[in-house]
Amino acid sequence: MQLETVKRFFELSEQFSTSPEDYKPLLHPDIEQTEFPNWITDRVVVSNWDMLLQRMPAGKKLLMQQKYDIQGVIESGDVVVTEVIWTAEVATDVGVFRMGQKLKAYFCCVFEFKNGKIFRQRNYDCFERF
Repeated sequence: MQLETVKRFFELSEQFSTSPEDYKPLLHPDIEQTEFPNWITDRVVVSNWDMLLQRMPAGKKLLMQQKYDIQGVIESGDVVVTEVIWTAEVATDVGVFRMGQKLKAYFCCVFEFKNGKIFRQRNYDCFERF
């Protein structure tokens, strides 16, 4: 069940869903998502429920499409760890990004569950140079 929740979370992300109602069955109200530094994020960013939903529209503005391809999964108790290849296509010229540009990254995502919902998420994102 926990892996299905993670898969649904990735699906909603692929669809650029910004509806809180879509995420309520998946995300614990006290969720904390941590993104560690990478080519896009220069510092550790910790988001709660409100911040997470506020950050989601940025991807929709920048990207035409994105895909999360799960390569491997480890499940242990209330923890699911995924290895994911993320690919995307840029929708508009912004900063160093150009419309039509292809992006690729390798993610390790650690999901901790509480009461059947994602309670903690830690992302270790390794982007190819762009």
